[in-house]
Amino acid sequence: LATDIFRPSPLLLIPEQFGFRKNLSTTHQLLRVTEYIEEGFSNKQKTGAVFLDIQKAFDRVWQDALIYKLINYNTPSYLIKIFTSYLHNRKFAVRVNKELSNLRDIKAEVAQGSKCGPVLFALFINDIPKQFNTMLSIFADDTAILARNKNQNYIRVALNKHLKTLEDWFQKWKIQINASKTEAILFSKSRSNPPPILINNISIPWSQECKYLGVYLDKRMTWKPHIQYIKKKFRDLTRKFFPLISRNSKMTRENKILIYTAYLRPVITYACLVWGYAAKYNIKILEVQQNRLIRNFCNAKWFMHNSDIYRALDYPPLKKFIKNLSINFFKNLDNHSNEAVNAIPKYSPNIKIKRPRNILIN
Repeated sequence: LATDIFRPSPLLLIPEQFGFRKNLSTTHQLLRVTEYIEEGFSNKQKTGAVFLDIQKAFDRVWQDALIYKLINYNTPSYLIKIFTSYLHNRKFAVRVNKELSNLRDIKAEVAQGSKCGPVLFALFINDIPKQFNTMLSIFADDTAILARNKNQNYIRVALNKHLKTLEDWFQKWKIQINASKTEAILFSKSRSNPPPILINNISIPWSQECKYLGVYLDKRMTWKPHIQYIKKKFRDLTRKFFPLISRNSKMTRENKILIYTAYLRPVITYACLVWGYAAKYNIKILEVQQNRLIRNFCNAKWFMHNSDIYRALDYPPLKKFIKNLSINFFKNLDNHSNEAVNAIPKYSPNIKIKRPRNILIN
């Protein structure tokens, strides 16, 4: 059914929506946001961003409005009937120990966890308003708007104008925004901030860092807060696996490396194609974490060089692994089928200018 919705028009979803789509990932959206900010820095511009928190997004979809939108998208009548049956007359009950409540009607939701649910949600918010002087970024329900200019007051006005349009749209379609969890940040080399932006007449203060799609973006784009976050997350997970991968473990070296590759390395390397151009001393923090474990796996003596250990294991050092990933990623980025991805700036890496593609020359 999810496939059938898009059969008449595979380009039905707006290009800014990267969730639930083939050949698109959180890394693609994060790269798009990062390049927008860094391009602004290159042109001596500041960038303002607002990261919206949609309250219980999948659980509060107005079902009749969704059917209305599916009809407007020229969805075949047989699919309309199927989805009407699929969405309506759903019931739930709550069990506490041995007690079971009476059945209640589910009046608003798309079934999260089903194959159709995410697609239906994406279609429900597919007509979200855009604005000529802001950039819209969506992955599933994670929504952000960005604006850049040399004048920070221009940025504030542009964001407020777009937010007002979004407020009206959210209200029309019964979508609720949690203002207390919505964040704003001004990416700038200076310390000054304009007055707070407003959403639903609530002031949203400017933050020093914000988390978007699992990555911390800091005001100056140093990536230091994110790398510290990764380090802590990696060390916490390592402790859970430590009985299996410690020097004293009976597990073979090969299996220890398999555990590291499958469960631990992905924590370090998530979205590394986006932040891998960070300062060398920040990347070194993560290299030390991997080196320590690899040495443990091999019971390496203090005088053994890391480079020799990696060579003997035929296992890539972290920096080399990230670079190889980046080469393949940026190669596949050219001539991408998504319009928003194709709009990401293409340039030759330059060591004098901080941009994500610089990882290709590090």
